[in-house]
Amino acid sequence: MRWLFPVIVLAAVIVALLWAGSFGWGPVVIVREGEAKIVLRFGEAVDILDKPGPHLRLPVVDTVLVYDARLQYANAAPAEMLARGGESLIIDYYAVWRLSDAHAFRRSYPRGFPEAEKRILETIVSRVREQVGRSTRAELLARSDVIASLDDASEVALGETGIDIVDVRLNRIELPRAAEPAAYDQMREQRRAISRELRVVGERKARELRAKAEREAELTLAEARSKAEITRGEGDADSARIYAEAYNKDPDFYAFVRSLEAYRKTMKGSTTLVLPPDHAFFRFLDPDPGAVGREASSSD
Repeated sequence: MRWLFPVIVLAAVIVALLWAGSFGWGPVVIVREGEAKIVLRFGEAVDILDKPGPHLRLPVVDTVLVYDARLQYANAAPAEMLARGGESLIIDYYAVWRLSDAHAFRRSYPRGFPEAEKRILETIVSRVREQVGRSTRAELLARSDVIASLDDASEVALGETGIDIVDVRLNRIELPRAAEPAAYDQMREQRRAISRELRVVGERKARELRAKAEREAELTLAEARSKAEITRGEGDADSARIYAEAYNKDPDFYAFVRSLEAYRKTMKGSTTLVLPPDHAFFRFLDPDPGAVGREASSSD
């Protein structure tokens, strides 16, 4: 069990060194994910540690500077800018950036991240004003082309200082308070113009549909009348044929039915007929029941 105590002491020393190294103390320097550390020896940078893991250094001579290499967010205050055509807009924008070269960053920004963020926003605002001045409000609302050009321009301007611009976005685009009434009036007039145009198009289509429906209705009625005339003619022909067949089968009965039909149509209400008593029209109205038979026999 004598060997256990030295092992425990050695493990405690290693743990203490690792713990101290995570804070930049001791001979071991621990670099975490998302960190970049610069080792200074007598004020001069001798090593840049940007890979996670343990690294060695001289504990008394060397000094370690720690930088956050994760994505950083820089939000600019809203600013009034002029778009193409002289229209004034309130632009709110921001940038996402990260440390790309710790040595260049330390040389360019000795005061650290606040100084770098101030430089980033000053660089971006000039690019934003330039792009806004070249674009209309509609193009700015689309934003895509403007964002791409802002990223490229800002990357060129800040790349040599150890900063990588990941993204630049126009967060908000608004009208100044004084310009809102005129802008709203213009928008209302545009909507009225669009509504008038749509109304004219709708009325024209309605007239076309109405005329088409009327033509189809007239065509349908004409076809119906034609079919009705044909059907009526066929019915009259069938009626005449049936009457003719009935007459040929029993001429006396046919004459009797036709006479009754004639009586029904002529003697309605108080009808006066001036005819001789022996007229053939009255042959079925003779009070002598045998008169019809005698007349039929005499005709035979």
